[in-house]
Amino acid sequence: MAEIKPVNRYQQEIFSSLDDQVGKDSIVRIIDKIVDKLTEERSKERIQQTEVGRPEYPRSALLKLYLYGYMNRIKSSRRLERESRVNIEVMWLMGKLSPDHWTISNFRKDNQEQIKQVIKSFNKFLLESGYLEGKTIVIDGTKLKANASSRGNMNLEELKERVQQTGDKITYYLEVFNKTDEYEEEIEELQKEKQELERQIEQLKKENKKVYVKTDPEANIIKTKEGKQAAYNVQISCDGRHKIIVATDVNSQANDFKQLDNMYNQSKEMLGDRKPDEIIADAGYYVPEQIERLEKEEKVSTYVSALPERKKGEFEYDAPKDQYTCQMGKALVFEKEKKDIRGRRKRYYRSGQCEGCSIRKECTSSDKGRIKIRYVNQDFRDSYRERMMEKESKERIKLRKAIVEHPIGTIKLWLGKNPLLLRGKEKGKTEIRLVSLSYNLLRIFNIDGYESLSKNIENYDWKLA
Repeated sequence: MAEIKPVNRYQQEIFSSLDDQVGKDSIVRIIDKIVDKLTEERSKERIQQTEVGRPEYPRSALLKLYLYGYMNRIKSSRRLERESRVNIEVMWLMGKLSPDHWTISNFRKDNQEQIKQVIKSFNKFLLESGYLEGKTIVIDGTKLKANASSRGNMNLEELKERVQQTGDKITYYLEVFNKTDEYEEEIEELQKEKQELERQIEQLKKENKKVYVKTDPEANIIKTKEGKQAAYNVQISCDGRHKIIVATDVNSQANDFKQLDNMYNQSKEMLGDRKPDEIIADAGYYVPEQIERLEKEEKVSTYVSALPERKKGEFEYDAPKDQYTCQMGKALVFEKEKKDIRGRRKRYYRSGQCEGCSIRKECTSSDKGRIKIRYVNQDFRDSYRERMMEKESKERIKLRKAIVEHPIGTIKLWLGKNPLLLRGKEKGKTEIRLVSLSYNLLRIFNIDGYESLSKNIENYDWKLA
């Protein structure tokens, strides 16, 4: 059987440009157009500021390189450097510019706020062009491994022990060698080490973390599918219309508690202070105080899977008398009101009639009698839990998986086994913003196609973005 023969690699071609070698409907052309539009005014400002020294690489070119890289699962600055020299599409996109890996890496680290502003402008284009609706926002989170070693990490007790050992060494040097200056440097180094250990202890207490991660102190030891490891909690909010990412955030919390308010505010900011009609999230975001604020103050319908209430015994609340009655007919009267460690206001009711009760052992082990706790916003909690059990609410909550898990799965696939390359929360946020921008760009390209999207980009007034 005959074989297809390759072209002679030494054959010279004429009348062939770099543009001829890139498909007319390739996504690199869309990346080129939209980044130029997004950065046009900012590039002018940058050029005016840089009047001396060696000319720098255009920020727009480096942004194009990263967007193309993430779409094709290439995130390392060294691999991107190589692509700029061997990949025809990248050579076209960069205009044959070939920055070294340091320049590529520093762009991602040094332009965090500028990248955020570019995304806000892009979101405005998506809103006004109809790709983003901004009515239904779905929130979810995932744990991504940090770029941190598992060695050298210490918990609070180990840190305190190290502080004690270092202090003992300093005391020993001062007592034994107090008449010589020979060990001044050693003592100074030990004092610096002790101060650093004390700073690490304070950081753990301040951030309410259990383990200090040596190579990335802002990361936390979090339980993931691969087991406990140094990781970050990545939060994503998506628009319900086309599964486009609206906002992202990175934190070191081991769970999604307190993230509902945060992600609502992030989404609102990225939508240009536009309020969504509804928010959907899973049970990990169930914080009634935050839900109540969103529904009553922000007037946003919130659908979050309600956690079941823990019950022990049967109690009936009498609102006019502000007291509970237990199943044996005894009254539990109001005793005090205070906040718990999560800031939730609770009212405590106690019975002084437990002595001699036939079910006391099953009911309470306290010598002072049974306590019943009621949240200050208990009425809202009860009504919200009932509302979430209705068919309509369950249908809304079901939408979460169909909307937000697609972009999260895609991003995790693109980022690979070692997702985050940069260390620290702020740099991690920039990485997630870049990959989210890449996802959104590819998403609207797949929805609209080259011709329609290209027209929308050309016809949009980018001065308003």
